[in-house]
Amino acid sequence: MKRVALLAIMLCLAVGSAGLAETAIPQTPDAATGGTLTVGISQTFQNLDPRIGKGNYDRIVMNNIFDPLFTKDPETLMPVPFVASSWDVSEDGTEITFYLNEGITFHNGEALTAEDVAFTFNWIADATNGSPNQLEFDWLDEVVVVDDYTAKFMVKAEKAPFPPLFAGETWNIVPKDTIEEVGEEAFALNPIGSGPYQFVEWVAGDMIVLEKNANYWLVEPNLDKVVFRPIPETATMMAELEAGGIDIADTVQATDVERFQAMDEVIVQQAQSVLYYYLAFNHSHLPGSDYRFRQALAQGVDWDGAVFSVFRNVTATRMYGALAPTIWANDIDYLRTNVALPYDAAAASDLFAELKAEGVFPADRPVRILTPLDPNRVTLGEVAATVLQQNGIEAEVQPLDWGPLLDTIYRSEADPLGESFDMYIIGQGVGPDPYYYLDFLFNSDQAIIGTPNNKSWYSNPAVDVLLNEAAQTFDQAKREELYTQAQRIIFTDIAHIPLYTRQTTQGINARVKDFAASAISSHINLCTPFNNVWVEQ
Repeated sequence: MKRVALLAIMLCLAVGSAGLAETAIPQTPDAATGGTLTVGISQTFQNLDPRIGKGNYDRIVMNNIFDPLFTKDPETLMPVPFVASSWDVSEDGTEITFYLNEGITFHNGEALTAEDVAFTFNWIADATNGSPNQLEFDWLDEVVVVDDYTAKFMVKAEKAPFPPLFAGETWNIVPKDTIEEVGEEAFALNPIGSGPYQFVEWVAGDMIVLEKNANYWLVEPNLDKVVFRPIPETATMMAELEAGGIDIADTVQATDVERFQAMDEVIVQQAQSVLYYYLAFNHSHLPGSDYRFRQALAQGVDWDGAVFSVFRNVTATRMYGALAPTIWANDIDYLRTNVALPYDAAAASDLFAELKAEGVFPADRPVRILTPLDPNRVTLGEVAATVLQQNGIEAEVQPLDWGPLLDTIYRSEADPLGESFDMYIIGQGVGPDPYYYLDFLFNSDQAIIGTPNNKSWYSNPAVDVLLNEAAQTFDQAKREELYTQAQRIIFTDIAHIPLYTRQTTQGINARVKDFAASAISSHINLCTPFNNVWVEQ
């Protein structure tokens, strides 16, 4: 195999024979072992099968049950070995051969082999299985088992080369034999991985309990037990953190940061995230398919002021495009100065009146804005609804639990146009490559009923051409130029109203050691090549 020496070898893929033996393993000789860690999560859980589970909140749990083929350096977000000790990339980018560490076992004692790797990713890539993660692997033709500890990923000829390949998120490995024995549904409720903590119990709406995997191949985990508690009510979450009922809160509101910073018992940790939060229009029907409506809502709200009033520039800042400041090709200055529409309530009011006169609003229901239960997004949705109401347009915000929200905006054969909603506020955060934001959210190829990444059904042929070319060149300067051009079209179209990027802001009980907030919100990883969380007894 000849290595590709471009774009830092597909985002630092030139790991050669370097494996975990040469990676910093978390040695914590002064750590206390044992004890229970309780983590508060701001949404409920939906699915714990990593082939199917897509939400960030599910991934927080899954990332501690399962092991990934490779992981990411928490500082650089570049790929580093994990289950795969090394890999080779063919010169034309059509083959990636992974060499697995031997001696890894799943929690039930089964060996993790190349058969499990092939089963996991062939299943996801097979569109007939309906995985919400399928489009993340639409570049994958097939995974071929070379031998027990070698797996070869074959990239579709029309997709090769594919530089963003290693910047994605969903690479956890599941046990083939176990799933074939117990079935898909049973496995999703009682998952078996090879990670540092193994599944014990899931009490719906109350908690998920994990316990230490005493036979973990990488290093002995320090904690005996981990409890993940969904706590959607922010005030309840903050009270639990202050009282010691939870050890980690996955998010802290801006209004609470200063209070906790003054306490000895709680440490506030922050990291600039890769996350993009936005108000999306449903482009498949009116009113969202009418540019004038999108323009009126973009101009009719002082979005800078609204975002500041919620986050005070403490836990989040305004966005003008889909790429956070930590991601290259973000084009922030140009988009803010030359593309974002200034607040103009009078111009917006004229457009709303014009649209009302033409009858573009639903006759049988209010304009409906969906949000998760997160109070920040509910508040911003209410800001938009209030402006519509002030202009004589019936509108409402509908906060939904995480599962029903995703089910609704992902759509189904029964509701292919998403006719029950007109807008939604959600976030996107996968990895450090623009592909996973611009291509996922705005390429019309990513709008597929039941498994869409492009959940707003936005379509512009000129954008598709730019995004498809950017996904298949190793020349990073060229990719940046293409992504810049695409963003300028996308946000001139007002495909979304960009709202904010947030600092990952987490509250940590002072007794918790060797934990750090991550740029990727789904990473509350407790035992990795870089850390091994423990608690003072």
